[in-house]
Amino acid sequence: MIIKNGNIHVGNGTVLIDYDILIENGIIKEINKNIRTNDNIIIDAKGKEVFPGFIDPVSSFGCTDISFSIKDNNEISSPITPECKIKYSFNHREIDLEELYKVGITTIGASPGNSNIIGGQMAAYRTWGKNSSTMLIKEPIGIKGSVINNVKEQYGEKKMFPMTKMGIFSRLEEFLNNKLELSDESKEIVNSIVEGKLPLIITANTSAEINALIEIIKGTNIKLAIVGAYQGDKCIDSIIKSNASVIVGEQIYLTKGKYNNTDLYKISRLMKEGNLVSFTISGDYGMSGKVKYLWNAIEFYKAGIDKEDIVKIMTLNPAKILGIDNILGSIEEGKYADIVIYTKNPIEYYDARVSNTIVGGELVYSEEGLGC
Repeated sequence: MIIKNGNIHVGNGTVLIDYDILIENGIIKEINKNIRTNDNIIIDAKGKEVFPGFIDPVSSFGCTDISFSIKDNNEISSPITPECKIKYSFNHREIDLEELYKVGITTIGASPGNSNIIGGQMAAYRTWGKNSSTMLIKEPIGIKGSVINNVKEQYGEKKMFPMTKMGIFSRLEEFLNNKLELSDESKEIVNSIVEGKLPLIITANTSAEINALIEIIKGTNIKLAIVGAYQGDKCIDSIIKSNASVIVGEQIYLTKGKYNNTDLYKISRLMKEGNLVSFTISGDYGMSGKVKYLWNAIEFYKAGIDKEDIVKIMTLNPAKILGIDNILGSIEEGKYADIVIYTKNPIEYYDARVSNTIVGGELVYSEEGLGC
């Protein structure tokens, strides 16, 4: 397959005008001008915008049904469940129904929900494939947890510990210090977190939650990613010092209205300090629809953030957070060919349309139909 004459947004801030991309065996083999090939699959991208496949780093798609009534990503028998693996709740038929690739989302970080302090192990999945095994990219990619009100709501109703924020943070601290009675497997997970081998990806929304979370990891090698972070703009200095990544929660649907308006421009400036910034269409209680992914990107643009920085926020940054940037997140030779082609830049124009989506080197969507 070859993509001809597109405006390639590499994902690292570079834009290549009127370049070709040669794809072989699912891998980007060459990026250049006027590539000659005998390949019979040619996509004309003249005047179009070519991006790395977008990545939503924290998602419950595929782990809940399309009506969100069945939620297999929340194991609420205990507030600490590091041994639980999201791959066992991932249903490829459910994510197929969502057709996330039709807006350009080609990868998700499938994740446990927000009801547990430690919910379990995340995995990276493609959004298109024949079955769950072929869609799996890497696991585990992180340990997901939460310190927001969902936890005390869940266990408070059962009259179980924790029923307060005091209890939530005390138990998290005990977990990270390996002071709980855990299986050998779970203790190994704790060691991997503390040694910085496995990211700790925690939902924390308010400045109080964020600052308490950062206090707990102070002086450790823990790689922290803060999800939600609706008041992250109020504790920028603490986030910088902790070198934490930030995955901003959805800015369009229900959750944002519960908190102060988030200063997206201020949060995005964290990238200048070396912190990674991304966003998700996840909120406190689940996902918003796929179309809102682009609306969230446009919120960053409206806040005055450079459009190529936003491309990083949608591609390379989440790939780095999830530890898959060696194979995904940018259009570079040797990486997997997960690519989306738009008629215009969707960050700038509401009327931009997906022309083609390529996942793993396979054309999975074409505006003109796959038979054309």
